[in-house]
Amino acid sequence: MPPELATNTELVRVYHILREALFTVASGPDGIPKETLTQKIVALGVQLRAMATGTNTFAGSGSWYVAHDAVLAVPDLREYLAVVRVRDPECVRDPVIQESLRATFAAVNRGVLVERVLVISDTLWPGDRVLPTDDVRPWIEDQHNHGLRVILLRERDLPTDTSGPIDTCVFDDWGVGTRDLDDRSQTVRVALDFAPGAVRAARERLDRLSQIGIPFGELLERAERSR
Repeated sequence: MPPELATNTELVRVYHILREALFTVASGPDGIPKETLTQKIVALGVQLRAMATGTNTFAGSGSWYVAHDAVLAVPDLREYLAVVRVRDPECVRDPVIQESLRATFAAVNRGVLVERVLVISDTLWPGDRVLPTDDVRPWIEDQHNHGLRVILLRERDLPTDTSGPIDTCVFDDWGVGTRDLDDRSQTVRVALDFAPGAVRAARERLDRLSQIGIPFGELLERAERSR
């Protein structure tokens, strides 16, 4: 027993409950039920850590995607919405991002409705092109082909009153994550928030951007007709 806990009766009780739960899952037979329970406990652990710190923040992209993917793996998740800024080709080649996409594909295979609004820079999606450049189009097509609802939005078409981090994701109606980037598209910090007001505001913002953007499937049809 850590000495910091020993003097707090309530936390000692929680400590024993968590230890017993972890032992029960770890000692169970291998298989899908055990994997599902493990994923859910990891996701709950992410939430507990976020609440305990008070700031709900994570430093660096690696720690963010560990938390993000754990929550994304919650078995009873039904809907996952996200908006992602795509400034240059390098940001889609990051191995950490590629690994996280695999977690997103796995969620789609479980029946989760996934919608991603991709905010594309003018250099990657010039105004005179129906589709983005070859630097990022295969990456976008891969998501489309895996069953994600992909919506594209030119960066210059962002509403003028858009403020705060662009990169945001919403898990059902109970959690929202935001990611701050620097000028090189590197993660500075990330926050997970489970306050109903924050989740509601994020959903409204994502819905607005979704309505402004254009579904990638529709753009593919336009490109086919223009040939």
